[in-house]
Amino acid sequence: MDELLRRRTKETAHTLFHTLRNGVGFETWKRFDKDLARELSMFFTGKLYSRNVISQKEREMCAVASLTVLNRRNELRAHVHAALNVGATRQEVAEVIFQQVTYGGMPVVVEALEVLKAVLDECGDW
Repeated sequence: MDELLRRRTKETAHTLFHTLRNGVGFETWKRFDKDLARELSMFFTGKLYSRNVISQKEREMCAVASLTVLNRRNELRAHVHAALNVGATRQEVAEVIFQQVTYGGMPVVVEALEVLKAVLDECGDW
C-alpha cells in the first residue's frame, strides 16, 4: 500500500471529520468488507477529497448543496461537520442550504436546516 496515500487519507479524514461523533460511512463499510472499505476510503478521502483544484471549503459546500437536494440527512450531517471544520461559517452553510429551494423545494431545505441545527447543537454553537 502506498504510504503517502495512506497518510493523505488519514490526514484528510481527520481534517474533515474529527468533530463527527459516531463515525462516518467508513465504520459501516468496514463491517461488511474491511478491505473494500479501506479502498473506498483511500479513493474518497485520499484521492478525491484531497485534490487542490478547489478549496476544501468549496468542495464541502458543493457536498452540502448536493446532499441537501438529494435529502441524504446522514451524509449531510457528516459534510456539515466537514464544512465547518474547513472554515465555512454557519451563515455560509445555511445560505447554501437556502439556495437549494430552487432545485429541491422547501421540504428538503427545512430538513437540511434541521441537520445544520443539530450539528451546531453538537458543537455547542447554536
